[in-house]
Formats: sequence, structure tokens, C-alpha cells
Amino acid sequence: MQKKTVLVRGKETFYLDCGESEAPAVLFLHGFPESSLLWEEAVMALKEAGYRAIAPDLPGFGQSEAFDEPSTWERYMEFLSDFIDELSIEQFHLVTHDWGALIGTRWACIHPGRVRSLIISNATFSPDFVWHKDALIIRSLGIGEKWVAYLRSKPVFEGFIKKSIPNVSNAIVEDFYELFTDPAKDKITLELYRSGDMDKLEIYRGRLAEFLSIPVTIIFGEYDTFINPELGLKLKNEELPHASYKIIQGAGHFTPLEAQNEFISLLSHHLKQK
Repeated sequence: MQKKTVLVRGKETFYLDCGESEAPAVLFLHGFPESSLLWEEAVMALKEAGYRAIAPDLPGFGQSEAFDEPSTWERYMEFLSDFIDELSIEQFHLVTHDWGALIGTRWACIHPGRVRSLIISNATFSPDFVWHKDALIIRSLGIGEKWVAYLRSKPVFEGFIKKSIPNVSNAIVEDFYELFTDPAKDKITLELYRSGDMDKLEIYRGRLAEFLSIPVTIIFGEYDTFINPELGLKLKNEELPHASYKIIQGAGHFTPLEAQNEFISLLSHHLKQK
């Protein structure tokens, strides 16, 4: 699928955009270490279903240019505002994965009325969340720098992705690997994870449903080894009782790619209920 480009604060941003401009908009946000191609099949499916499906390469990921300033959680939230303004999108359904969920869910909380519905996949949104071991390594000074440099080895990166997503295409692996093609990009990963202090979510404790009084679906892979699926159930039970909680059997962390048909089916069901 051919990506389009748009300038966002003077930086070239690549994105997928399929469907009629006047159709209901669905915006997809990928996580780490991914790109818009995480959503390629879902984007095409939604186009056929009559939606406009849009998926950016977040700055520094895929082909998009990185920020001049630090690549923090908050900066990616600002990017989301700038990106949808450039595309003149007022309201949209939001579909997120991994880090995209932290960025998108927090953005939705502070922009009431803009997000029509929300899918959180393979992520949680809690001040009690403790990062998984790889993230803790990245967040550690010195050790994190060595870890990111290790992933610059293409065989190492390919091995990691193909172990997690056995059916992944080479084109997707190449697109994901763009994040590690230049040592100057190491700071993107480090700055993002080191900005991920979960106490920033304390203001939503016990009140998240007030901020997200929209339809929400939480999706996890049964064997997610990065973020335990039980955290998704905890998020529903303690914060979002109105949300639907779905487990994709046999899948791991990268559900949009590992179980494309199942994920698209859940996505379609989510949108039809709204």
C-alpha cells in the first residue's frame, strides 16, 4: 500500500489513508517498534466497509521524520493534535496498540468530544502499571543505550520480530526496522520510554470512565508476554466497566498482525455497535 505524506510542523509525516474523505474517520496509532503497516490489512478492510481509515507513521518511526525536540509521551500527544488538524479531521474512532494506546487514550481523556469510540489493544492505562523487563532496561541509563544499539543489528531485530510474529512479511519487518537504521535515532526509543512514568495517570484513578464515556473495546492476545492480559481485565473491572474485553486465542502481543482476521472481526463488531 502506498503511503501519503503531509508536513506536520515542517516535518514530513508518512501515513496510510484509504476511503472517501467524507466517510466516518477511523484513526490508527501503532506502538513500539512498529509503523503504520501494523494496520495495513485493517485499513483496507475498513475502506471496503465504508470508512476512511488513517494510520500515521509516528515521528521517527517508519518513514516519518523525527522531532527536533525530545520524543516524549507528551510530544507524541501534541503530534496527534497537529496531524488531525492538518487532515481537517474533527471527530474519529480511535484504534490503538501498545504505546499508541498510552498516547491515544491520554489524548482522548483531555479532548472530550473528539474521539467517538476507542479500541485499546495489548496495553493498559493505569498508574499502577509496572513496565515489563525490556522496557525497564530501556528506561535504565547506560543499559538502555546498549539495548537499543543491540537492536541496530538487523539480524537481531529480524529475529526478534519474526519470533514474535512468525507470519510477518519482509516488507513489514523492513518498515519497522527503520527506527534502528541510524544511531541518531536511538534517542527516540530512549526518550519515549523514559518519559513513560505511570504516575502521570494518577489523575485518572477511579475516574477514567468519566473521561472516557464513549464505547471502549479492550483487546489482548492470550499469550501476550509483554503486557499481561489480566491487566486488560483489571482495567475493565476497575476503571471501565462499560468496556468490552476480548481475548484472541493463540495470539501474543502483536494481535493486529498475528491474528489479522480475528482482530478485523473484533474491530468491525466494535464499529457496528456504535
